[in-house]
Amino acid sequence: MELLEKARLAERAARASGEMLERRGDFSVSRKSENDFVTQMDFKSEALIRDMLLTACPGDEFFGEEGGGAQQAAGRWIVDPIDGTANYMRNHRLYTISIAYEREGELAVGCVFCPGTNELFSAVRGHGATLNGRPIRVSGTSLLRDAFVHLGFGHRNPACLARTLARFPALMGAVSDVRRSGTAAYDLCCVADGRSDAFVELGLNLYDYAAGYVILTEAGGRLTGWQAGEDGIATGNILATNALLHEPLRRILCDTASQNLPARP
Repeated sequence: MELLEKARLAERAARASGEMLERRGDFSVSRKSENDFVTQMDFKSEALIRDMLLTACPGDEFFGEEGGGAQQAAGRWIVDPIDGTANYMRNHRLYTISIAYEREGELAVGCVFCPGTNELFSAVRGHGATLNGRPIRVSGTSLLRDAFVHLGFGHRNPACLARTLARFPALMGAVSDVRRSGTAAYDLCCVADGRSDAFVELGLNLYDYAAGYVILTEAGGRLTGWQAGEDGIATGNILATNALLHEPLRRILCDTASQNLPARP
């Protein structure tokens, strides 16, 4: 199956999951760790998406947030069945379904669907990015003082939280304003669509940002780690921008006295 076909398949799976999740009803909630929850609907969403993708592409492998799976493969789907579970639990409308496809180690397809706003972001490597079928592009903001920055505090990891809070005064003093949505996938798509100019967060997992990375970069954005030369895809320490603001923001976030956090599992 060609990549464009896989993108259409991801879109259908994301919408099917969104329809199921919006019906809600009663569901159980468990605690994974401090401030980290999983619901019965996370598992149902992942199962639905996995079945749709692997039925259509039986030669592919699958890796999901809840069930794990293949660490590498010639073709691998990477899925976060609900990004923003805490939002979903409390009936906040900003939660997403995030589906990426990786071919020979390269993230090549990204699909992020927000059922609460009916926004479907999609991208295929080399073919640009869209929102509900309309081409999107990052902003042209070039001055930090004009920038809107989406920020995650990494609050589930004490080291990530401490490192973020240490840089927060300098960041807040340099930009126009900050936002926090509670879903990294949606934050990345906001940068891709030009409604925001950057997104920063430490200690994310691959399923949090895989799809958003493809959408962002196909919309003209850039994603690295916080430190000079750091690969954000490898570490999960994400600095994502419209490219114009990348180096000024990295100078604020880079802390040469701190050690890089461990690479993502």
